Amino acid sequence: MKMPNLTMPDSPNFSCGPTRKPDGWEVKKLNQQFLGRYHRSDDVIEYVEAVVSRIKKILNIPKGYELIITPGSTTGAMEAVIWSFLGENEITTIIYDYWEDLWANDLKKLKLKVDLRLSLNGTMPSLKNIPRKNDIFFVWTGTSTGMSVNNCDFIKNSQEGLVISDITSAVFIYDIPWRKLDISVFSWQKALGGESQHGMVVLSPKAKKRLKKKDSLPKVLDLARHNYLINTPSLLSFSDLEICLDTYQKRGSLKENKKICEENKKIIDTWLEHNIYLEKFSKDKSFDAITPSFVIPNKEINLDKVHNFLKINKIAYDIKSYKKAPKGIRVWTGPTIKKKDLIALTNWLDWSFKNINNIQL
Repeated sequence: MKMPNLTMPDSPNFSCGPTRKPDGWEVKKLNQQFLGRYHRSDDVIEYVEAVVSRIKKILNIPKGYELIITPGSTTGAMEAVIWSFLGENEITTIIYDYWEDLWANDLKKLKLKVDLRLSLNGTMPSLKNIPRKNDIFFVWTGTSTGMSVNNCDFIKNSQEGLVISDITSAVFIYDIPWRKLDISVFSWQKALGGESQHGMVVLSPKAKKRLKKKDSLPKVLDLARHNYLINTPSLLSFSDLEICLDTYQKRGSLKENKKICEENKKIIDTWLEHNIYLEKFSKDKSFDAITPSFVIPNKEINLDKVHNFLKINKIAYDIKSYKKAPKGIRVWTGPTIKKKDLIALTNWLDWSFKNINNIQL
């Protein structure tokens, strides 16, 4: 079948993480000064501390809050938090995302007392009447469902328990209300377009009071044993992070990055208004994530063939749904994604839906 004369995206990378690299990113721009160096050398320590201080400043993390670098990206960071902090109080666990459900399973394995609020059908579980003494555990934005709590209005200032959140897909996009969160974990391969490697844990003064050494914990899970660094850092990853932070700030930092995400989301939402094949997985617009968008078919479509066609022709990579989520299309609409690329993608999707049964792969 003859291919249509449609505009190709400049980049086919629409993955939800790691995400598209920022414009102007080149390998030759990486700072190689500290590669192959001992990570405890004075000048290397100074370099890493400078990057950490820069993140604190960009994100407006309050004084008195501590930032710890962990191995294992956000997964490693959250595992360290679960093992280091939880168990003292009952935990109100808000689950609306398939990836987030893995954390709930970890809490079950540890036989912790959990007030489980679970919904994996495109609706948000109840955010009301959370006991004041409970810890609260939630993901700010769920990339497998395209949903988000979008704010912390449901958390009362009088909450006595710790408030713990995975903010990976929200940080550098949303204005995070740090004083409402006691423990936040994130990495930099989402909004920034950085490479995955390290996780970061932000601790409030209230959280630090609960943190105690546990002799039974392995080193990589025991946050109480370390100041800001748990293991040997990847200085290559830090160099990549520097480039991504430079681009983020040149774009206009938080305000401009959020604006880009909102405009990108609008492209998808407008497209869906006239699309007869797809609908949002999220059933309540107030809980739609700014990024990503996750859509599911409302008609019979050979989605596997559509995905293969887009991949083979270098139109779009990695837009399949998360393995445990319903079959669908998941598109990152973050700040490194160009509007014209999203428009090109939607045009190719429209053509694919109409013609996929006649295409030979």
